[in-house]
Amino acid sequence: MTKRKPAGPKSHHYVPQSYLRRFTDADGFLTIFDRARGHFRRQRPVNVMKIDSYYRQAWAPAHIDPNILETHLAGTIEHEGAAAIEKLVTTPASLTGDEAAALVSYIEFQRIRVPRQAAWAKELMRQLLLDKIGPELRAELKQKNLRVEMKDSVRFDYMRAALGKLHPWFGRMEWEIYEAVPGTAFITTDSPVSFVNEAIPPIDGEAGIGLAGTLLLFPLDSRKLLVMRHPECVSADPMHVLPTPAEDSAGVPMAFGVVFDAEKVRQTNWYLAHLSYELCVAESETPLREALGI
Repeated sequence: MTKRKPAGPKSHHYVPQSYLRRFTDADGFLTIFDRARGHFRRQRPVNVMKIDSYYRQAWAPAHIDPNILETHLAGTIEHEGAAAIEKLVTTPASLTGDEAAALVSYIEFQRIRVPRQAAWAKELMRQLLLDKIGPELRAELKQKNLRVEMKDSVRFDYMRAALGKLHPWFGRMEWEIYEAVPGTAFITTDSPVSFVNEAIPPIDGEAGIGLAGTLLLFPLDSRKLLVMRHPECVSADPMHVLPTPAEDSAGVPMAFGVVFDAEKVRQTNWYLAHLSYELCVAESETPLREALGI
């Protein structure tokens, strides 16, 4: 039987190059701190946050392009999302409803496609399977030193199930764009869409989107940060569970122009860094060292 040759690009970015370029220095390089290995390095965006065949679905039928997800990402979601980000950075007041919708799709997919979420989804499915097989079989697996591993297709099942679930939450939230005071910079990470809640330290896990005090942090570039917050965040207990919204909001309340001082920038970067998977990037070492305390 003749094997199908891989079509399309082999290396797939799970964080787009167009986004990473917003955090480069004047020479077009990113400064990267690799938390898994504990060292700094400088690289261009083309060489960062990519995995060979990350979106390739080798099990696809013969008449379906196994790289269809990569093609769709590059042709629609990433292209439209990048244009919306540029609008938010330069002229946020002119953002249209269609552009806001494109940005929501971009942010949602960026949230669920990264390795951090893939690892979480696989572990969740593994635990559900272990719970289902019962204590006797679990004990036998443990006795024989065996481990249940999930196929990579689980990651795609998770993405299909998760797509669209965050849209209604994002639609009801208020959007705010903050600027970093001159002399400081925002970082980003290999998990750039982060949920934070003052009641849940990042070392204890990530906050759920349905809690009143949960904020969405998404750095737009080294100078601008998008924050989404629930209308109830000021008046309600941060751990108060909100009812699931029925549908997307008709409009996006937006504020912009507020400048974060150096301490607010550092605190934001601290959250982002501690909710990363392995990699944190910035235009220089300084904001990374300040965020990680190194």
